[in-house]
Amino acid sequence: MTAIDSDESIKVVGGNSKEFLGRTTAGLRMDMAGYTGIISYEPTELFITARAGTLLTEVKQALAEQGQMLPFEPPEVNEKSTIGGVVATGLSGPCRPYTGSVRDFVLGIRCINGLAKEMSFGGQVMKNVAGYDLSRLLTGSFGTLGIIMDVTFKVLPIPEFELSACKKMSKEEAIRVMSELSTKPIPISAVCYYENLLYVRFSGNENVIKDCLKIFELEEYDDGVRFWNELRNFKHSFFKSDKPLWRLSVPSLTNLNLKGDEFLMDWGGAQYWLVSDRPSNEIFNMAEQQGGSAMLFRGGDHDGDVFQPLSETLFKLHKNLKHAFDPHRVLNAGKMYTDI
Repeated sequence: MTAIDSDESIKVVGGNSKEFLGRTTAGLRMDMAGYTGIISYEPTELFITARAGTLLTEVKQALAEQGQMLPFEPPEVNEKSTIGGVVATGLSGPCRPYTGSVRDFVLGIRCINGLAKEMSFGGQVMKNVAGYDLSRLLTGSFGTLGIIMDVTFKVLPIPEFELSACKKMSKEEAIRVMSELSTKPIPISAVCYYENLLYVRFSGNENVIKDCLKIFELEEYDDGVRFWNELRNFKHSFFKSDKPLWRLSVPSLTNLNLKGDEFLMDWGGAQYWLVSDRPSNEIFNMAEQQGGSAMLFRGGDHDGDVFQPLSETLFKLHKNLKHAFDPHRVLNAGKMYTDI
């Protein structure tokens, strides 16, 4: 109860690989990196439970040995990325529109709330709905609602075959092709557009995939594994700019007017990465006008608004949630929004 008594914030830290995310915060450091280990793994039951400080690399290796994976492709910013950080930030890889997001595969969470009370939500199977939505609620909350202790994920088999392809085209043509691809019953697992090239990844049956290349007149891309890994882990050359990096989530196939700014389209057109010096309110407004949201991902001013400003109703809802989990505002206070 020290933080509550002294009216100080607790800054929850894991591997600190994604420290650049969110607003600038301060407080008593609570390091979860030492709380490690896989608690339970049942390959036949398709679930794994791990402590928050467990390295993502350790979990991925254990799963790979059994021919399984985390289906949402969590980014591995560096070798210090932890399971707690995966859930707290809620970031999913290029397969997001095709297999699901982080919260779609979180079965259960054990955490400590802002009153130092232990709480458990969910379980080890998808049909266990007791508290399941609250497990999803903590995903992407940046440690503002609770200190994540243990997480149970649903896992899936690694696809039997993968192949990447690409084709040169304009942005408008790429949007049209992505729209066509999205309506077909084909095994797509990633679609990206960058510098006049449309990249597509297929995961599934080899014969079906090779037929898809012929149907859509796509050329096989031999360096696909490296490309998607670099995109997922923010290591692609696009992410190396010194300018502020923005992440925009918009309705699928939105054609944004980017005024010459450098951009990359991911998630089959539902996610834009934008490198821009434009004022933050201009980018927030652009995303809102399209029915989406923006986030200042890296660089720029992290003392101001980083996440899409909320409407009065949504802001009140967020404050009520914060008060329910953390009434004294001791957990990562201000990490997402001022006064939350």
